[in-house]
Amino acid sequence: MCFKFKNRYALKQLKTVTLFIAAVITLSCLVQELHAEEFKKPLHFAQGKKSAIVSGDVVRGDRDVYLIRVHSGQVMSINLSSLEDNAAFDLLEPRARGSKKENEITKGSDITTWKGTLSKTGTYKVVVGGTRGNTSYKLQVTVQ
Repeated sequence: MCFKFKNRYALKQLKTVTLFIAAVITLSCLVQELHAEEFKKPLHFAQGKKSAIVSGDVVRGDRDVYLIRVHSGQVMSINLSSLEDNAAFDLLEPRARGSKKENEITKGSDITTWKGTLSKTGTYKVVVGGTRGNTSYKLQVTVQ
């Protein structure tokens, strides 16, 4: 489609409006990334149960963090599912005494399932987020 403008001023205005709209869209995307938040919640197991299932929604850029208190030697398994296969998690072990950095156990991208023997006693973090866009998910954690 080709438009012919008889008035150069109208063409200049159209270019200015187009640049302004592009700038507004770019800035709104940047602001959304700067305001990413984490939702932190302890994950509790029902009396006598070895697993818990939670559901949640994460907006693009945000993370849900579940805190799980466990002991070394226990076996943990984590399964994450989402309707559009666009959720993933990271598993972080408790910080070493005096350390400011947490060790990431899952060290991969787009992890949706994991099972392993825990090496430390303390509070582990399961960090759930979207891999693209917003996501609704179901997280199952089992500790034996």
